[in-house]
Amino acid sequence: MSTFQHILFPVDFSERSRAMRPLVTSLAERFKSKLTLLNIVEIPLTAYADPMGGVPFVFDLQAVAEQQRKELESFLETPPSLRVEKVVEEGDPAIGIISYAERNGVDLIVMPTHGYGKFRGLLLGSVTAKVLHDAKCAVWTTAHSEDPKLTTKIDLRTMLCAIDLMPENADLIRQAASLAGDFNAKLRLVHAVPGAEPAPAKNMNTEFTRSLIEWSREYIGKLQRKAGTDLEVYVMGGQVSVVLREEALRHNADLVVIGRGRLQETLGRLRTNSYAVIRDSPCSVLSV
Repeated sequence: MSTFQHILFPVDFSERSRAMRPLVTSLAERFKSKLTLLNIVEIPLTAYADPMGGVPFVFDLQAVAEQQRKELESFLETPPSLRVEKVVEEGDPAIGIISYAERNGVDLIVMPTHGYGKFRGLLLGSVTAKVLHDAKCAVWTTAHSEDPKLTTKIDLRTMLCAIDLMPENADLIRQAASLAGDFNAKLRLVHAVPGAEPAPAKNMNTEFTRSLIEWSREYIGKLQRKAGTDLEVYVMGGQVSVVLREEALRHNADLVVIGRGRLQETLGRLRTNSYAVIRDSPCSVLSV
């Protein structure tokens, strides 16, 4: 992960997309990456004929695409040293982003989250959710904040890496450590223990809780030895997204790194919790 060779920045011209421009430029400069700005023109359903005989809305795809190209040209100012490509395609935005990334060797997608109205606390936005679920490369999402200007931090000083008790998490730790080294950032490991949520003492088997936490620490020690790291470790009981949010706030984290894991694994909870982690995180989240 120490080098992102090709960064894809999907652009929808929203305020959140505009707020990400300094971060995207900074990442591309730091890693000397090729940078692609991608806009997907989505054909509205009203442009198709009504099966009941209604008259379809006239949609001039060529004219809209040309207008989007003009807007994309002036959307992001970059130094001459950066390799920047600007692409406009038509189709479903999520499918288009994923397909472009796979066809063109993209190893990092950078995009904001979108939640709307009173549901902002529950939704990431369908496009972001689909990309997170299906993309094979890393995805960097901003904090799910009401204010787009507060969603990005360029200078990363403190990072958290959320880990499950899975053998492949040794590789996740290595990747996070490599990235932290690139930014000269402080990295800590965080693990949420299932079944050890805080509860009144009379309802808690404290001996069982302690054994869960101790076993988790021992396993994380094995993962660190395999990864070749010796990082600070925080093991707490509670829901994954809640624990990570509390630790990110406590350490004023600039980035949380998570592995999306495998859905079929019993303990592979980070993928099934990844939407909640991103939704609740007070800072950007890198999903690898």
